[in-house]
Amino acid sequence: MCKIALLSLYIFVISFNLKASIFSTDSLIQPSVFHDQLLDSIKKVKLLRSSSPTECLKFGERVIDMARETDIPSLIGLAEKTQGVSYFYQGVFDSALHHYNKAIPKFLEAKQELDVGKVYNNIAIIYRRTSKSELALENYLKAKEIYEQVDYVKGIASIYSNVGGVYYNLGNYKETERYYLLSLALLEKLNFGARIAKVNMNLGVLYLGQSQLDKASVYLNKANILTEEYGKLRDKGEVLINLGDLAFYKKEYKKALDLYVKCESIRLQINDYWGLPKNYIFTAKCLTEIGRYKEALVKLKESETICLQYNLREDLHDTYVQQSILFEKMKEFEQALIYHKKNVEIRDSIDKSNRSKTLEKLEFTHFLDLKEKELAIKDLDLSRKNILLLSLLGFILFGVAFILFYLRSRSHQNKLQTLSLEQKIRLSQMNPHFLFNSLSVIQDFILDRENDKAFNYMSKLTGLIRGVLENSTQDYITVREELDILTAYIELQNLRFDNDISYRFDIDSDIDLDEIRIPPMLAQPIIENALIHGELRNNPDAEIKICLLKNVDKNSIDFTIEDNGVGINSKQKSLSMHKPMATDILKDRVRIYNYYSKDDLSIEVIDLKGLNKDLHGTRVRFRIPLFMN
Repeated sequence: MCKIALLSLYIFVISFNLKASIFSTDSLIQPSVFHDQLLDSIKKVKLLRSSSPTECLKFGERVIDMARETDIPSLIGLAEKTQGVSYFYQGVFDSALHHYNKAIPKFLEAKQELDVGKVYNNIAIIYRRTSKSELALENYLKAKEIYEQVDYVKGIASIYSNVGGVYYNLGNYKETERYYLLSLALLEKLNFGARIAKVNMNLGVLYLGQSQLDKASVYLNKANILTEEYGKLRDKGEVLINLGDLAFYKKEYKKALDLYVKCESIRLQINDYWGLPKNYIFTAKCLTEIGRYKEALVKLKESETICLQYNLREDLHDTYVQQSILFEKMKEFEQALIYHKKNVEIRDSIDKSNRSKTLEKLEFTHFLDLKEKELAIKDLDLSRKNILLLSLLGFILFGVAFILFYLRSRSHQNKLQTLSLEQKIRLSQMNPHFLFNSLSVIQDFILDRENDKAFNYMSKLTGLIRGVLENSTQDYITVREELDILTAYIELQNLRFDNDISYRFDIDSDIDLDEIRIPPMLAQPIIENALIHGELRNNPDAEIKICLLKNVDKNSIDFTIEDNGVGINSKQKSLSMHKPMATDILKDRVRIYNYYSKDDLSIEVIDLKGLNKDLHGTRVRFRIPLFMN
């Protein structure tokens, strides 16, 4: 109490002296002195952020009032921006945006373009934290445009790093790596240690998420060394949690827990509320692995409370997933089912498709803007050399050629991009009827007190869903991963309908299941069609054969799925108005793949009765170009 009282008195004296000195009528005091005193007070606001967050906000409001009375736009803008940063550090993003938006017109009035760019960058960071990626990128691009105008290279490097973070949230790891490396190259030229540490840490996180532990270790350890020398307490906390993840994946659980605890201590110390949920989730994972379930549950409840308070949807989804896993391990299956349903609901609410489309539109618009600026600069240089006419002629010719080429290719390109996005959405979503029927089966098992069956079914379903979600973000997966998904799907159908659908894999011994990669989810829609439209569920002798043969001459894999159902021609005659959606999806996927790849992927669908009247069933064959890790 004594310390708090002294701190409050200190702030009161500062503000009183500040106001008295600034608004004194003594003509001997120059305006420059007022300016310097107000700047000193803004510095004191920054110092109070970590030591006394509540007093920091109160003092910040007083500084804003004092700045407004000076009627100096640059000071008002700086005071508003400083208060916005203070709210950001405490996770109160709405208030932070309110002050940032007040700062921008003041900086524009003062013609301080660089400060305007920095505010746009700060706004973008908030939108990124709250999963509004399209708004984040829009503001990052505004900041980058200003930074380029004023040749602020350090800011451009920061934008590259932040845009990489947006792509990371969207699961586009190739673009993430590209932007991070662009940022790192610029920062190393500037020898800017603190930012270099941050980008090294981001690269470490990227490689950690892709299970490239050796590369992750190199970058995270670099970040740790640089943070010790240059970083702030907040940066140190970020590095610690990621080093904890690295230890967790190496199954060094005691070391991971120690690092998580140190990170939690730092985040509590600096009131980093938006970062705490991730800390609690990772700690809970580690505690779950070593069997300390009650402690893990406490951490997840703390994470859930903060996520709901600050609307952190991504972290809330991860919290629900971990709670479902934890209750499974505790054999509390009803609770596990509740949290499983919650995580499905919140995942459906995060519409990555719309964000991806908006991002593409923003990037393309920004690309054209940059091209126009480059051409404008060239025109200006040529006009100084008295060859303006030649420049205009070249510009017109280039513009006509570009427009003709663009008009010719735009329709086809846009259609393929749209199809590609739709395919990713379809791949990332399981058949809703299958999913809800599966949940109903689990519920029936629980109500009938057949807990072992419920647990077995839930475990297989969870594994299948997790595999589908992970694979849907990848352009290629290993053959083993594809076969694991097929096995899980067929076994779930067997459990649900109590009829043993026989299936077998015939795999060429020359095929390395862990090295050869193929596009994901090719065969599952075919098997789903066989079960539903091929009427295998009603066939006591139902059989599915999956055959993989290496075609050396064609440098490809022949991937065949064959069933002994009613046959595709027979089904189409009986249901002439209905066409299975899987057929159209697969044809679109083949078309998209062949557009972007130098080697063609082909698909062939055969009714076995057409080969031999005594046979019945359908055979689907893919010829997939050979692609190694």
